[in-house]
Amino acid sequence: MKTLRLISFLILLVMMLPVFFLSGVALAQDEASPITENIALTTEYPKLEAIATGSFEFYVKLEYQGQIDSIFDLNVTVPAGWDAYITPQYDTKRISSITLEKSSFTATTKSIKIAASPPVQPLADPGEYKIKVEATSGTIVGEINLIAKITARYELRSAPASQRYNTKAKSGQNNTYSIIVGNTGTASIDNITFSSDKPEGWEITFKPEKIDQLNILDPKTIDINIKPPPKTVAGDYMITLRVSGKQAYATSMDIRVTVTTPTIWGWVGVGIIAVVVVGLVVIFMRFGRR
Repeated sequence: MKTLRLISFLILLVMMLPVFFLSGVALAQDEASPITENIALTTEYPKLEAIATGSFEFYVKLEYQGQIDSIFDLNVTVPAGWDAYITPQYDTKRISSITLEKSSFTATTKSIKIAASPPVQPLADPGEYKIKVEATSGTIVGEINLIAKITARYELRSAPASQRYNTKAKSGQNNTYSIIVGNTGTASIDNITFSSDKPEGWEITFKPEKIDQLNILDPKTIDINIKPPPKTVAGDYMITLRVSGKQAYATSMDIRVTVTTPTIWGWVGVGIIAVVVVGLVVIFMRFGRR
């Protein structure tokens, strides 16, 4: 009896095999249903950093799935004043569209480069700026947001207004020497002060004494009063001028100061020499008569 039942079960299983086979075919047909057309934009580096005078280059991958070849229009949206364009990854020609071939199982991929530059005048302030890239073909739309982060570069410079690293000064008197201080960086510099290394007894003052904020490409003239002590011996002396800000400092300047005696002391010296000469003449005349 058990053997008969086993034989019946095997016969039934054999009869059911076509049904299972047809069901598998139907399932395979369902799985092979039309591919939904779509495009995805991705990047490995969505945020880049550069100074305001630099540029940004993003590489974006386009992944497309569809039953037909499609032409996608490319568009990049940048902040006001910025400039941007799109090129193939390994080419320099600028493009506004790209063709992506149909795909059966895996997505078709191509890469593009987005080059973006901030405005030059005026320079963009430090911060993060959004750049939007879109690929459109009919109703198929893909997009990605990128971030361009501008970092500040602080650069403070100073130089003689006369372009001469030497000047003259009279002892005991006020003498003016001027320098120009400029900001050649990409952001404002705050709290700029002035100092000096000078010979003992000298007075050196700055006008203005400080600059609260120095904007880029807005140089300022600083007048420096140099006053050697009244009895300073005539000759060459060296002073060092320094300009320092909160975010940066300028290279120090060595200035050679040639000290001369005031005119009145010059005449006094001439008078003394004349008296000495007259005295000598008188002495020679008296001794000559004897």
